[in-house]
Amino acid sequence: MRTIKADILSWSKDFLELPNAALGGKPVCPYAKKARTSGLLDIIEVELGQDLLPKIISQCNKFKNTGKEICIIACPDLSVTADELDNYVHALNHVCVPQDIYLMAFHPEGYEEPVEFLENGDWESDNEFLMVLIQSFEKLEQASASLEKIGFYESWDKDYYESTVTKRKTYRRLLCEE
Repeated sequence: MRTIKADILSWSKDFLELPNAALGGKPVCPYAKKARTSGLLDIIEVELGQDLLPKIISQCNKFKNTGKEICIIACPDLSVTADELDNYVHALNHVCVPQDIYLMAFHPEGYEEPVEFLENGDWESDNEFLMVLIQSFEKLEQASASLEKIGFYESWDKDYYESTVTKRKTYRRLLCEE
């Protein structure tokens, strides 16, 4: 059985980075491989019994000084519900986005990938855990705009696009409120 960290690395290598027929042969995330292979990915596991929220805040506070492009905080404590995790992340984004830090939540009970993404094989996690991804808001927006220009999102499920890309765009207004 893989560790949570090994699951995340396998998810990247064996799912996110592979060409996906439903996406015209493009990978689900065209930037995942570079982050993984260039040492720009940091994976932090929160152990059972540790407080998740303080760990997320701590990582956000030091993210810009790590030299990483993405930090994934993974936690096997599913007593934090999908709604609670979404609420944490939404509140933190109001504080963090003006500091060029964006958080995305993934919870096994509140997140389903569209069917066309799952056609990338039968990859499955060995563990159940939630994740919070921390990235630069501006870099993510720039990368997303580049993908938009080449039509990358055209084959994406509308609901999935809304819950990821459109949702992130709603935080842009926070940059103007300072």
